Order: sequence, then C-alpha cells, then structure tokens
Amino acid sequence: MKSLSSISEIPELTKSNVHIRNKNELLEKINKIISDGHSKLQIVTDFDHTLTRHTTDSGTTVLTSFGMFRECPSVPQHYKDEDNRLSAIYKPIECDPFMSIEEKTQHMIDWYVAAHDILKDIVFPRSELMEIGKKMIDCFRRGVKDMMWWSQRQQVPVLVFSAGLGECVLAALKAANFLLPHVKVVSNFLALDDNDKIVGIKGEVIHTYNKNETAIKNTEYYEMVKDRSNVILMGDNIGDAGMAEGMEHCDVVIKVGFLGHNTDDNLQNYLNKFDVVLVHEPSMDVVNAILKLVL
Repeated sequence: MKSLSSISEIPELTKSNVHIRNKNELLEKINKIISDGHSKLQIVTDFDHTLTRHTTDSGTTVLTSFGMFRECPSVPQHYKDEDNRLSAIYKPIECDPFMSIEEKTQHMIDWYVAAHDILKDIVFPRSELMEIGKKMIDCFRRGVKDMMWWSQRQQVPVLVFSAGLGECVLAALKAANFLLPHVKVVSNFLALDDNDKIVGIKGEVIHTYNKNETAIKNTEYYEMVKDRSNVILMGDNIGDAGMAEGMEHCDVVIKVGFLGHNTDDNLQNYLNKFDVVLVHEPSMDVVNAILKLVL
C-alpha cells in the first residue's frame, strides 16, 4: 500500500463527529503503520464503552462489566444498593472535565477499593454471568467483529485492557465469539475460596489511571508483542490514553478516544490525550478504515 498524502483519503476521518488533534502528525503515524505492515502492529483496547457502545440505539446506557455482575439474579440487593451509592458519588468525578487527573486518581482508587470490598462473601454467579454475557452481544460497537476477524487473519495481537471485572469481560467476549487465540485480557479477576465465595481481587488492583506498565509487564501478552512497535490504542476515558506506556519498545501509537459523556466540556481534554476523538460514535469505522490499509 502506498503512503497517503492527506487524511482526507480516509473518508471515515472526515465525518463531523471526528476530531483530530494534529492532522499532519496523525498522517505521519498512519503512514508509518502502513509501511511497517501487520507484523509490527498490535491493538490495545479498553472494554467498557470502548469495544461496547455507550448507549444502545434506543438510548439505554450499555452495561459495564461491573453492571453485568450486578444484573445476575442471585447477587444480593445490599450489594446492588451499595454499588449504586458508590456510583452516584464517583461517576460524576470520573467524568468531571475540570478536575485534574491527579485529583481524580485518588478518588478512582477509593472507588475501586470500595467496589471490590462489597464483593466479598458473595457466591460467584458463574452460570448467570454467562447468560448476561449473551445479552451483551448486541452492545458491541458495529465493526468490532470485522476488527477481530481482520486481526485474526493478519495475526495481529489484541489486548483487551480493562479496569472492570475480568470474568464479566471474558463472558461478553466469549458470548460474541471474540475470545480468539490472539485476544488476551488483562483485568481485575476475582479470588474465590473453595465454596466459590469471593474473597477479593487477584494481584494488584487495576483502576482507570494505572492501566499501563505495572499491569502489562510479565504477562503472556507482553511476550507476544515485544517485537511489535506500532500500536492502535482505543479507550473512552482519559486514563486509557496511557495504556501502552508500559511497552518501552513502542515507536508509533495512534490513540483513538470514544467520548460519550459531557462532550462539550470534555472534548479539549480528550484532544490533549488522544490523536482522534470520536463523539457519540456507535461504530469502529475509523479504526477499521486504518486497519484495511495495513498489509
């Protein structure tokens, strides 16, 4: 594939809801990825509201991985009540366009610690979670299937990097047939006792603002990509922009941000962190358009 001379050669990047921080810089990155080919490429993506949409066509908010757990019938009401209480406190902070990342980080740590504490002693609803996973199939962005199949054919590794609940992420990916050999998940996985009761989270807690080196190093995925220097990265939170920072060998990282909340106030904040920001975008069209150019 020959190099592009203009961003406008990719029509998906010219839509009105597509915002680009620096067109010349993005063009340079795309051309580098094209010239290096699929053997140097990897894909790193968040799960909640990145692979999945922010809202359905009817306007209903798509469940997060924690939300999937809450929907399981056997999960006790006291957990749901406390989870709702915590969300009411911390979700506005997560979306606050005026609070610094440093301030947000401590609040997010507090949220994740509290959210994990209330999971303790609940019997893990294994079979119920698989049923909830099936309901998530239609919640993925249009074109995720094309991205997964393209990456499988071209042998491009995909890291699904989630600060949510890993078992829920796996359930949704498995139900949609996206849990392929080249797809790896790094997330918060539950520690269970002999009676399937939750006793905590395995290892270091992953939250929105530490999804980087500490979580990627020493994983199977890191070994898969240590010779792949180009990254297409996707996320819906400003903290997601740093997901490839634990890979010192990376040369080019195209960062794509999906913005679905407080869009007017947050747009500039997102453009400060992402190369491309997609506002209220239900598809993977932009990412797939770039991937199709990579041979």
